[in-house]
Amino acid sequence: MASHAVVLLSLLALAFAAPLAVRAADTHLHFFLHDQVSGSNPTAVQIIKGPASTSNAIPGMAFGDTTVIDDALTETPSATSAAVGRAQGYYMLSSQSGAVLMMCVNLLLTAGDYNGSTLAIIGRDDVMATTRELSVVGGTGKFRMATGYVLWRTNSSSGPDVTVELDIYVAALNGTSTIAADAPVSPIDGGGAGTAGGASGKSSSGAAALRGALPYGWANAVVAAVLVALAGCVW
Repeated sequence: MASHAVVLLSLLALAFAAPLAVRAADTHLHFFLHDQVSGSNPTAVQIIKGPASTSNAIPGMAFGDTTVIDDALTETPSATSAAVGRAQGYYMLSSQSGAVLMMCVNLLLTAGDYNGSTLAIIGRDDVMATTRELSVVGGTGKFRMATGYVLWRTNSSSGPDVTVELDIYVAALNGTSTIAADAPVSPIDGGGAGTAGGASGKSSSGAAALRGALPYGWANAVVAAVLVALAGCVW
């Protein structure tokens, strides 16, 4: 009986000490989004008009205005550079007093290793700020159950048309779970805007580890329950 108790306690200690082997790999993506409102073939079309006629925050827009997008993603700020995907979703003017948009966008990647994978982006876009930080809340394909953040910067504008630079730092279920320790942070974190150069690709592992998608405590509780049940059968 005593030996059984020792074995059970040892197994329980190992179960709670060992982290669950569900980790993620860090990836840095860098490309440009082209939001084209004007012209004969716009990629951004207003579908809801707010009750107010206009706003001082963004010319031509008012609180509640909602626009659906199918914007091109390219490697460089030039709209004619190599295409890497599409940004599909919508944005709305969500502040009554400022130039703030609520963004809800799926990034469909169509080139390279991530062809066919998507990232789900949502967040607050304060368009007057130099750098805005939005959240990566999910994904599909190689970015299944992804988490991370986007540094969102206006690169250029021409009338209502805007080109936005995106630096995306994301972790997903396909390796070890880290976002590089030297990854740029937004001014919200007290850091600089940061600029990350280079094309899309995996970045080196850093020290800021992210937990895997499954809660450790929940998984360990299941393991413990199974061990207790087995011990009961033995006794």
